[in-house]
Amino acid sequence: MDCDLPYYLDIVDFLPDATFVVDSRRRIVAWNKALEELTGIKKDTLIGAGDYAYAVPFYGERRPVLVDFVFWEDRKNEIHYKLVERKSNHIFGEAFSPHLYGGKGAHLACTAAPILDDKGNLIGAIQSIRDISRCAQTENELRLSEERFSRAFRASPNMMSISYLDDHAIIDVNDVFLQTVGRAREEVIGKKITDLGLWLDPAERDRIVASIDENAGIRNVEIVFRDKSGGDRHGLFSAEIIEIHSRKCLLGIINDVTDRVHCDREMARLDRLYLVGEMAATIAHEIRNPLTNILGFTEILKTESQDAANSSYFDYIIEELHHANSIVEEFLFLARSKPLVLKKQNINDILQAIAPLIKASSVHDKKSVEFELNEIEEIPLDEKEIRQLVLNLARNGLEAMPPGGVLTIRTFMNHQDVVLEVIDRGPGIPPEALDKLGTPFFTTKENGTGLGLAVCYNIADRHKAEIKVKTGRQGTTFFIIFKQA
Repeated sequence: MDCDLPYYLDIVDFLPDATFVVDSRRRIVAWNKALEELTGIKKDTLIGAGDYAYAVPFYGERRPVLVDFVFWEDRKNEIHYKLVERKSNHIFGEAFSPHLYGGKGAHLACTAAPILDDKGNLIGAIQSIRDISRCAQTENELRLSEERFSRAFRASPNMMSISYLDDHAIIDVNDVFLQTVGRAREEVIGKKITDLGLWLDPAERDRIVASIDENAGIRNVEIVFRDKSGGDRHGLFSAEIIEIHSRKCLLGIINDVTDRVHCDREMARLDRLYLVGEMAATIAHEIRNPLTNILGFTEILKTESQDAANSSYFDYIIEELHHANSIVEEFLFLARSKPLVLKKQNINDILQAIAPLIKASSVHDKKSVEFELNEIEEIPLDEKEIRQLVLNLARNGLEAMPPGGVLTIRTFMNHQDVVLEVIDRGPGIPPEALDKLGTPFFTTKENGTGLGLAVCYNIADRHKAEIKVKTGRQGTTFFIIFKQA
């Protein structure tokens, strides 16, 4: 045993960490009480032992450990350690010892340092050992938790984002978020979430975020956001404040409920259609017959009357009766349950047949109509109902425009689908009215009945067609898409 070492022994024995000391020949000269408790081996059995005897209680074999690296670099045996780091003359490492605690094993954090004499000569080395199993288990659980969160985050069917709370810069987003905004990940990370054009009203996000309770977050706040095509979507926004690297962040989740909202509105519209149908079935026939009789007798009276002064009154009465009769006709249409008379035909032929009627109506209002009929396929149609559909849309478009306006009726193919477009140059439909289009009795006209578009949507439904609307200050376009796939 080196003569300069013994004065260390008393100090080592009282260290709280498991510690042993070796001399320059790597023989054990100290094995403290903490190490006895850790390994279950008394120091009397090991003092003076060499040939890597200090490794056996930990690894069940004689092999170099961290303290040996003080005497020489051993890259080969460093692989037994999870981490080996050298700072100044200290060496730090982490390893798993399979033999501790009756074979249960333990994760150890080890520190080794040289012992020098007054002249700076290496006369031994000291190694301290600390059981970090709980810490390692916690880290492992945290890692597994992070992995589970990451997988759930990536695979979630909802849009998810994590952004800094103070400057709104995005840390991460999931794949659904990227698909919705139509951007690559590198285009999003680091950007402010309000710069992506996702929020219809960025100030709304600021108000929502400001109202978040740090303890409870927020749940299912209804919002409207934009997708990559610029279309409005409906969502339920939930958020939590979380902490990442000591910085507060916002975990935001948007559940897209657009389809559900549209379905609810469609169900409400159909409910009203059903109600109107029931009303029409009950009273329309009873009203129509007296109206027809009154109209007939009024025309007879006008013919037989010799008083020219009363002629204008007869004309007014007849005009109003025709108007009332047209409303009853629309009621009757909504009440009809007879099957469609479908015949495979070209919608262009139907448009050409009713073109003179539409043009005559437009000339009376000092407006004009243009037809752009492209080559399209024949599809199954009920000619009478398609005529009604086109006439109603054309009438609405003409009434929406000021004198001099041009109505365009166009047909074309969109992949396998036949599309009919009716385009007016009016002031557009107010945003708050868009969701109510096709609902019976809802109208934006001063003297409208709210049945014309309801009839159009009914006809489209019966033909398994879809009506889409695009509107703005430059006018409104109705797309009737006859699905063939």
